[in-house]
Amino acid sequence: MSVDNVANAAATPEKEQPYRDLGVKDDEYQRIRAILGRRPTSSELAMYSVMWSEHCSYKSSKVHLRQFGEKKPQTDKLLVGIGENAGVVDIGNGWAVTFKVESHNHPAYVEPYQGAATGVGGIVRDIISMGARPVAVMDPLRFGPLDAPDTHRVLPGVIAGVGGYGNCLGLPNIGGEVVFDPTYIGNPLVNALCVGTMKHEDIHLAKASGVGNRVILYGATTGGDGIGGVSVLASETFDADGPAKRPSVQVGDPFMEKLLIECTLEVLHAGLVEGIQDLGGAGVSCATSELASNGEGGMHVWLDRVPLGFFAIDEAHCISEWGHEFRPEYRQLGLLRERFPNTPIAAFTASATRVVRHDILAQLHLDHPACFVMSFHRPNLRYIIHECDKKSDAQMQDMLLQ
Repeated sequence: MSVDNVANAAATPEKEQPYRDLGVKDDEYQRIRAILGRRPTSSELAMYSVMWSEHCSYKSSKVHLRQFGEKKPQTDKLLVGIGENAGVVDIGNGWAVTFKVESHNHPAYVEPYQGAATGVGGIVRDIISMGARPVAVMDPLRFGPLDAPDTHRVLPGVIAGVGGYGNCLGLPNIGGEVVFDPTYIGNPLVNALCVGTMKHEDIHLAKASGVGNRVILYGATTGGDGIGGVSVLASETFDADGPAKRPSVQVGDPFMEKLLIECTLEVLHAGLVEGIQDLGGAGVSCATSELASNGEGGMHVWLDRVPLGFFAIDEAHCISEWGHEFRPEYRQLGLLRERFPNTPIAAFTASATRVVRHDILAQLHLDHPACFVMSFHRPNLRYIIHECDKKSDAQMQDMLLQ
């Protein structure tokens, strides 16, 4: 299994790449090639797709959004303005409040509960990244007409997701509003706002200057959930049949985030942090590049040290020579257990015999795993049994003609 590294990319300029599937437009792809002087590697292309997405770069709206900075009133009360994780306003006696509102519209449309819940989780991380303790959340919401089927599908999950996640964090929802209008059919607006409090001296920014600083990634483990949420989902339009692409929506973990709040505030107050940046929709790509860029430096990132949540191996029968679709390259998956001994592995197959199942366990080096064998419903397959009144050859010919 070859690695698409820089040398390989330079040597194979004609290789076709699925950049459109990642939300990159034709002219943007050509610009990437011009910047690099070659085609991007598969990893570089994925990074560009998230960093140049609508969600991260605001490429269609920044011409309007920058007016907030250009037209802001001149005041000493604004301690931190546009460009940081959240705004900070002086409220007197050495205290300040920080607040931010963000939307999680498309994820909430695809998976209402988790889409809304992770919207709250993301906005809370922005607040603690400023050095503040979150104290409350709010939620302005917009849905289609109350009697519309789509509203019936989306609204209960969104309400439960916003309330459930905030409750687990111990944050009261102190206000919000709901508007129902035909404009929002198939395009609900799910906004989450969080407010935090801090002393002036506790303000921290997403900027880390100096050489030799150690970069620490902490929080939830990295998994497959949420992949494509920025480059594809956040910039996708919905039609009557739903979005053309449906990547998985991130799964929230409010109990981990509660630990994250206390841990973050403790290390900040101890003076151990030069700069801090939460991981948004673009994950490690966004957090590392923004933190380094704001500090006018670079950063070495050891991706193989990133804690992983689990490995999910589909078509696992391909690893077995006794299976019906053996692929020799699948045998390299057996290295996962050696390289990541503490990461759970799940293998899935719909066509493995008993012999193949045992071989899958052996090839993946899975010792005493939990195995689940069951039937499943396949609505796309139908079996029709009827009495044969023709010779088999004639019957087969009739079936093929149909």
